[in-house]
Amino acid sequence: MKKTLISIMVLLFVSAGTAFCRDGMQIKIDNYAITVPSGWLAQRTDSSTVFILYSPIEENDTFQENGNLAIEKLPTKYSVKDYLKAAQEYIKKIYGNFLLIEEGDDYQIISGDMNGTAVQQIQFVSIKDNTAYILTFTSNPENFDRYLDTFREIQKKFEY
Repeated sequence: MKKTLISIMVLLFVSAGTAFCRDGMQIKIDNYAITVPSGWLAQRTDSSTVFILYSPIEENDTFQENGNLAIEKLPTKYSVKDYLKAAQEYIKKIYGNFLLIEEGDDYQIISGDMNGTAVQQIQFVSIKDNTAYILTFTSNPENFDRYLDTFREIQKKFEY
């Protein structure tokens, strides 16, 4: 009976687009696949944000770390660097105390206040056929460094 119940649960996860692998769970939504650590949750959305990822809830934690995939059709050809610069200008308008902490070839780390909450984010950008794929991971500043390696590992396994 126990084996049957476990088999049914595994079939339900796989049919919902989730498969377990050695390094966590691979989640497939539409034409996208991403592998997240065990315990993370994924929620599909019906907007330009295709899915939202949530870290496990920790005791006494006031902020649940999360990530999301946003897709944007670009009106003209952009380089990743140009897109990141444009994103900074937009974010400056909606975040209080905006600060660019680090910038790489395909990512930026920023901090600021969002609706009165201090956050720190890493945004990874890739562009293919005039479509931008933006993976954004958010944490509170106190936990950001603790989650940074996890955010980078999730991004490395993103498939589109």
